[in-house]
Amino acid sequence: MKSSLALLPCHVPCYHAVNRKTLLRKYRSITETLSTLDRPDLLPYERSVAMEKIFMDIAGTWGSDEIRRKKPTPQQEASGGNAVIETVLWDAVPAYLRKLNAQTRSSIGKRLPIDAVPIKFASWIGGDRDGNPNVTPEVTREVILAQRLRAAKLFLKEMDILYDELAMSTTNASFSPEMNKLAATVEKSYDNMEKYRRVTGHLRIRLLKTIRVIEIDLTSMAPSIVTGNHIPLEDFNDVESITKKDDLMIPLKIMYDSLVSTGFASVADGSLLDTIRRLAAFGISLVPVDIREESTLHTKALDAITQYLNIGSYESWDEDAKLRFLQTELSSKRPLFNLSDLIAHGLDETVLKTLRVFETISKFESESLGAYVISQSTAASDVLAVMLLQQQFGMTPTNGKMMRVVPLFETLNDLINAPEILEKLFKMNTFVAAAKGKMEVMVGYSDSAKDAGSAFVNLLYANFFYPLWITTAQIGCLLGSIY
Repeated sequence: MKSSLALLPCHVPCYHAVNRKTLLRKYRSITETLSTLDRPDLLPYERSVAMEKIFMDIAGTWGSDEIRRKKPTPQQEASGGNAVIETVLWDAVPAYLRKLNAQTRSSIGKRLPIDAVPIKFASWIGGDRDGNPNVTPEVTREVILAQRLRAAKLFLKEMDILYDELAMSTTNASFSPEMNKLAATVEKSYDNMEKYRRVTGHLRIRLLKTIRVIEIDLTSMAPSIVTGNHIPLEDFNDVESITKKDDLMIPLKIMYDSLVSTGFASVADGSLLDTIRRLAAFGISLVPVDIREESTLHTKALDAITQYLNIGSYESWDEDAKLRFLQTELSSKRPLFNLSDLIAHGLDETVLKTLRVFETISKFESESLGAYVISQSTAASDVLAVMLLQQQFGMTPTNGKMMRVVPLFETLNDLINAPEILEKLFKMNTFVAAAKGKMEVMVGYSDSAKDAGSAFVNLLYANFFYPLWITTAQIGCLLGSIY
């Protein structure tokens, strides 16, 4: 029986818990210097230099303001979350995987797959609209673009390192057929004999174009993010930008396999392996952004749509009528509405914002997005409603762009009714086909604990998940839960 375990820590909007980037860098510097002081072979002068560095960092930290005097914007919160990844997790993840790989080799005699990453990350920052009017569709777009920009710059540094390390030449080394074929696809390069450098140099240029393209997109929205001198975009006409993880992963794996097959496994297991694992963990967007919105807003949006189509008031329908309508439309290939027509007809501002969110996220690759969390989920129709709204903007299971839809059960009544709601979903072919054998639910501890007390809620959780696991196992569906 096969089993799998994956951990998905999530950055949530909690501005009072986000350290300033300045302090994060100082803390990192102090940690590294303390590690240096642990060396037994340190010379007296080297020890004194290290101590001076610690005193300098502590003094700088002491004189810095530890807290923000103003509530940060969602963009600033996202920047703080990215700083944690850059200053801590970027190195910690591959270091942890090296340790885990050593343990698996020692315990079971097998290596981890080179792209195995049991820990991935997600973020609500910039996508959590529930109760936060500051998170507009434009803010979500800006946060996703800024994270892609940061990821591109980090991987650009990785390419610089690989270019320096992988200097194998046809004079003293051989290359796999796949590597020769890959190198031949790079038309313009001075690295004719050093084929790994030929490929990494080309990837570096593609990343530079990616950075420039994103900077241009961001300039009109947030000029402060884009700083410094920039190469004109016209200088990159001959190369494509990086738009998905495989644009980097495929050539990196070919390089890895070539090094291993030609006697350079020790080189392959160096910086190249770390880069592959970073790419597997963080992708080209650093962290996928989850969207969270309250179920009632989706209901109001669909109500406006059905009234515009003169087929009734969706909000006033009972649950069975809603489910019939949603399943029919999810099975249909024709669009239910055109947003421009709705706008011309006249839409409530709140409804328009809700629909703009779907329009905004539909323009991104699926790798930039995580789950769509529905807060205050009370019925199966809440889940299908989000699926339908995604489909209307071209986000379908077929093209792989539909976000995972995760109902959030928060109150005591929601928790009690959740098993019945999910069982109803599992009986719908439309939902099961879209879910592709996986189902995620989220349970809100704080609200339900306020309703009934933490002890009762903990007991309820045990009774909540057991029947769900039985039900999902019977239909071959994998159940995941988030607290």
